[in-house]
Amino acid sequence: MSTEIPADAVLVDTDGDGIVDAALTDVDGDGTTDAVLDTDGDGQADSIAYDTNADGEIDIIEADTDADGYTDIAVADTDADGTFDTAVDDEGNVEVGDFGSIDGGDAV
Repeated sequence: MSTEIPADAVLVDTDGDGIVDAALTDVDGDGTTDAVLDTDGDGQADSIAYDTNADGEIDIIEADTDADGYTDIAVADTDADGTFDTAVDDEGNVEVGDFGSIDGGDAV
């Protein structure tokens, strides 16, 4: 997981505190806009949300939960139904189930 917020990204302050919380850019070079989230204001990515099939919905979220620059967990919506159904941790453990949706209706 790249930890630098890209220089060409559109910066977003979601809570109005003057600190950039997200950057919108094409992280993976597939032509769709992805979101790089900086939840602690240190200028490093804490998670990246990808739209891999250009449907305008988030399909994969990678999170660096311990700020070491590496993905610790990733969740994916593998069937494009709006619900994250697969999770992989940093040790390669895979779990399949209902991990919620990105719309806030369920906890992810």
